[in-house]
Amino acid sequence: MRQTPLHAAHQRLGARFTEFAGWEMPLSYAGTRAEHETVRHAAGRFDLCHMGRFRLTGPGALDLLHRVTPSDLSDLAPGQARYTVVLNDAGGILDDVIVTGREPGAFDLCANAARREVVTERLAVASGGLDLAVEDVSGAVAQLAVQGPETAAAIRPLLDGAFPAYMTAVTGAWRGVPVTISRTGYTGELGVELFLPADAAPGLWEALGEGTLPCGLGARDTLRLEVGYPLYGAELTEDVSPVEAGIAWVVDWDRPDLPGAERLARDRKAPERRLAGFEVQGPGVPRGGCPINVDGEPVGILTSGNMGLTVGHGVGLGYLPPALAREGTAVGIDVRGRVLPARVARPPFYRKGTVKAEVAP
Repeated sequence: MRQTPLHAAHQRLGARFTEFAGWEMPLSYAGTRAEHETVRHAAGRFDLCHMGRFRLTGPGALDLLHRVTPSDLSDLAPGQARYTVVLNDAGGILDDVIVTGREPGAFDLCANAARREVVTERLAVASGGLDLAVEDVSGAVAQLAVQGPETAAAIRPLLDGAFPAYMTAVTGAWRGVPVTISRTGYTGELGVELFLPADAAPGLWEALGEGTLPCGLGARDTLRLEVGYPLYGAELTEDVSPVEAGIAWVVDWDRPDLPGAERLARDRKAPERRLAGFEVQGPGVPRGGCPINVDGEPVGILTSGNMGLTVGHGVGLGYLPPALAREGTAVGIDVRGRVLPARVARPPFYRKGTVKAEVAP
């Protein structure tokens, strides 16, 4: 398995490791519940060096992004970040990504670790005839995250530079090393993702230990599920469109050159399924892959499920026929023969997150 530049630091911290997309990654340190609660109430730090990072530079960079995403990115100013998806020609989701403007004609694109090669191929095929360079900087650039309501207090003593507004990025420094501070994240809380040269990452990771708790993939998953954020390979796949996944807001319907336009238009009018949220009515923990029943008949499959560690009951996501995906619909989630009563509920399940909190620059 591949290892990030922080692997030795994780070992010293006593991390429990797991395989993820070919990488040996920390699953937890102090335990998923403790890490989850720390991010909800204080600040935790995550190693995201396994993710894919690309730099698009040149006159054709915007055209390439428009060939592969359904969003209008022409107004993405330097320092602005935007969530979108990379689509195949049939309108299915190849990955969900964050695109950040650098300067005119230059963009950064952050992709999921498991989809790095797929995104690489999609960009290469779609770039035909365009004047630009696509550089995979995943190995040269490290990515750390600090998440939680105390994020600003944790990073300000260490980093020179302003604290960014939501979905923007600024340039700062740590001991003279340039750091891009991007106010993005995957937890529903105030947070930043930090991009810096890979050889400087271990030092910054250790310095962040003064005010943050190390957190693994276990807490990352429970945090994102509790606020209803989709996961690639679970809610998002090549067979699912943005409309079905409940993220049709990434689509600019006025664009005449939408990738997968026929599928998107069909789903906009009459989707075959919709992503729904579920809250268990009583004890029991749902899991991804569990059948969803209505009146004893299977109508769907749970794509993600777990205990909502902050809300105190089981929560999940899954696809249902549109008529059944309405809020309040009673369903049963079959967990190895035990049917848990649940209701369709609109995420986020946890609604007190600080992700958009106002913070002084």
